[in-house]
Amino acid sequence: MAQQTGAGAKLVLGYETAFKTISTSGFVLPINSSGIKSSRNLNSAATLRGNANPVEPFDGNISVAGSVVVPVDSIAFWYWLKAAFGTPTTTGAGPYVHTFKAGTARPFVTIEHQFTELSTAKYFQYTGCKVGGMSFSAGDDGELVATFDIVGAVETIASASFHGAAVAQSLGRLKNSHLALTEGGSTLANGKMVDAKIGFGLDTGQYVIGGGGVLGSLPDGIMDVSGNLNLLFENTTMIEKANASTESALILTFTDSATSALEITFPEIKYSRNSPGIEGPQGIAVALPWGGYYDNNADTTSVKVVLTNSVAHAGGL
Repeated sequence: MAQQTGAGAKLVLGYETAFKTISTSGFVLPINSSGIKSSRNLNSAATLRGNANPVEPFDGNISVAGSVVVPVDSIAFWYWLKAAFGTPTTTGAGPYVHTFKAGTARPFVTIEHQFTELSTAKYFQYTGCKVGGMSFSAGDDGELVATFDIVGAVETIASASFHGAAVAQSLGRLKNSHLALTEGGSTLANGKMVDAKIGFGLDTGQYVIGGGGVLGSLPDGIMDVSGNLNLLFENTTMIEKANASTESALILTFTDSATSALEITFPEIKYSRNSPGIEGPQGIAVALPWGGYYDNNADTTSVKVVLTNSVAHAGGL
């Protein structure tokens, strides 16, 4: 029998018109890995019967969850950003500028794992999915990737794809070498690494009576925006800013060309106090955790993502 390989598997993403209603159109997206799966606990009963043998276990609720690691780029990344933030505001006509902000109109998505190398092809379909969080790290010499944490409701093992004509999307790769970092309105020349985590506060406990152990709802909550900034210890400017709890801002700009760029803005942040130590003879770095929020910035959001590319992404998306 043929063994499925990861290299031969595909991920297809489509947007749903309603919770747990499988999408009718999808897009083959480039990924590094996908850990989305369905699981269900086999729970042990505490029933006593006068002997040492356990009684038959019983099924718990069904969970659909996992993380998808994707390359950061200026084309296919659009689909993940739409899943995370909702439909962007798009301006321009090549280059197109797609602006995503925090909001409440976030779509449910269908995600399909295609295993077509099996002796009989199978399609693991996950419906009622939402992005629970996204995270990334930037600044080193590794591959620039982002992680999207997915929560869903239903798994179906199908014999055909929900969209057999799904088209593979292009990859306009962005790299760590494309990064410029602005802190508090000025270029930050001594930044080593920056990472960010955006949580969407999903309520994953909404199971209902008669629902067959499947989520009956998946509402959003309050977002959580946080991260870390790692710096060369060349002065105490940033340490003093953290100690004084001074409001600041971070802008990460990845620019490959006029039609391939990504800008991520955290317009209002504060740093956590965290002094450097002496850990050895090597150069000392400063690690400053930060938290993002919205109070009164002009963008009216705790995070803004602007993607520039040559694709309008039209057609009912």
